[in-house]
Amino acid sequence: KLGIWCDYGITLQPSEGIGVFVANLVQGLVHQPDLSEILLVTKDREESLLEPVRQLSPDRIRIVGNRRPPAYLRKPWKFLRRLDRKRKARGGKSISDSAVLGPVYHWFEERVQRDKSDWLSSVDLWLLPYVGLDQSFPKPTVVIVHDLVTYHFPDSTTPEKLESLKRLVKQVTDNATLVACMSQFILEKDLLGTLGLPTEKTRMVRPAVPVDLQQGAADLSSLPLSLKPMSYLLYPAAFRSYKNHQLLIDALPKIDQLMKPHASSDLHVVFTGITDCPEPLRRRIEALKVADRVHVLGKVSRDALANLYRQAYATVVPSFYEQGSFPLMESLAFGCPILSSDIPSLREQLAGMGDAALFFDPNSSDSLVNALRELDLDREGRLQRQLAGFARMKERTWDDAAKEWCVVFQEAISSR
Repeated sequence: KLGIWCDYGITLQPSEGIGVFVANLVQGLVHQPDLSEILLVTKDREESLLEPVRQLSPDRIRIVGNRRPPAYLRKPWKFLRRLDRKRKARGGKSISDSAVLGPVYHWFEERVQRDKSDWLSSVDLWLLPYVGLDQSFPKPTVVIVHDLVTYHFPDSTTPEKLESLKRLVKQVTDNATLVACMSQFILEKDLLGTLGLPTEKTRMVRPAVPVDLQQGAADLSSLPLSLKPMSYLLYPAAFRSYKNHQLLIDALPKIDQLMKPHASSDLHVVFTGITDCPEPLRRRIEALKVADRVHVLGKVSRDALANLYRQAYATVVPSFYEQGSFPLMESLAFGCPILSSDIPSLREQLAGMGDAALFFDPNSSDSLVNALRELDLDREGRLQRQLAGFARMKERTWDDAAKEWCVVFQEAISSR
């Protein structure tokens, strides 16, 4: 029996971010004979968000909402936990060792955990798809570290939040039975390197191609903001420094002539994502006089995103740091060619594509322009070669990945 924790203040939904991974993994897990039950934990009263996942195997998958304890219990308990961590960080004794505070702390903790104690103990192992979780478990845990990008790009958050995240990551990985990731680069760089975890505590399982955006008939309805088909580059990513949106902005003035044989106007750029365009990037857009060619759409529906993929000239991912990129695979699923940042993890992800992949230096707008020029020489031919490579990538299924994850789960249970 496997528990998968999907409550991180918001519920991991099947159509977004890590929720896409969870939904795809469950599709493979329901075919594994060693698993008799999968328990999905959502935020309280958001159980319906994971109902599509439950329908994959209604007899074997159940959902429970993680009820919040009342404030009169939760707040004193959180205060005592913070005090306990500060003491430990200074090298002091745990509150549990205190003759006065110890019993008080345990009294609050027992009552805070009481409502969930039955289902916390009802499985043999817990999978934590994300490391940002302050929750104790009575059973073995496997935690997934997707990447530690904020460690390497601290300007993407506040110093206080980064310090809090580092404390939490250390706590969760220290307490985990096994720590896993989905990239050899992340294993070596972040798990063994940044966190200094022992090799015997780490595992790596490669993902398969997600199926979230491979459904439905083609929708070639009108594009937003009077965009024309084949006239724009698409980058679906939230605005964070390591996502490197500025490279596309800087490249625009250098590719004015590149697309004119194929379009009636200069090439545009379309950004989608859950965050607003930051002020420094707005100033850069104004300084380069390309405001009329940069379209910030914010969060869009999955149908709208699929439509954007289908009609884009190319999808460009210029990120400085990633475990892997779902947009690259989503783009190919809709027949749109891709250009990728030349970083180790994306080289690793696209290895099955061979020389059909197009890479560029994420620090050089000239390198991006050269990659676009190479695509422009034979866009259709390059796309067909990329799609052939994509077909090879899809030979690895989520059943394959789930089978390997089950080996990791069994190792975690056995090691306890």
